[in-house]
Amino acid sequence: MRVNPANDMMLGGGGADGAIHMAAGPELLAACYEVPEVRRGVRCPTGEARITKGYNLPASHVIHTVGPIYGKSSNPEKELRSAYRNSLRVAKENSILYIAFPAISCGVYRYPHDKAAIVSISTVKEFAK
Repeated sequence: MRVNPANDMMLGGGGADGAIHMAAGPELLAACYEVPEVRRGVRCPTGEARITKGYNLPASHVIHTVGPIYGKSSNPEKELRSAYRNSLRVAKENSILYIAFPAISCGVYRYPHDKAAIVSISTVKEFAK
């Protein structure tokens, strides 16, 4: 199972999000359109997670999560922690045993790598308990 660092529309974008959509094929985009909007143009708010099938990926499912934009969010650590925690929760609810995370928010969302590593590792450890 693969985690996709998506945008809140879940319709593909640049970086890892775009690469995952391209590799998964057009079925992934169609599945993302099926995810209901929680408000106009937003299917997955920052810190939350949604799941779709993996389609042409070598992973059965994709968990889409949205991390904070560093420097724009009022509480980026809380939102990043929530993105990891909710991804793990969705995986557990769907009986997924293996999960691969990218460095959420560390690309175009500019989260500092060292700070993001601390948040991600501590959140995964906490969830495992």
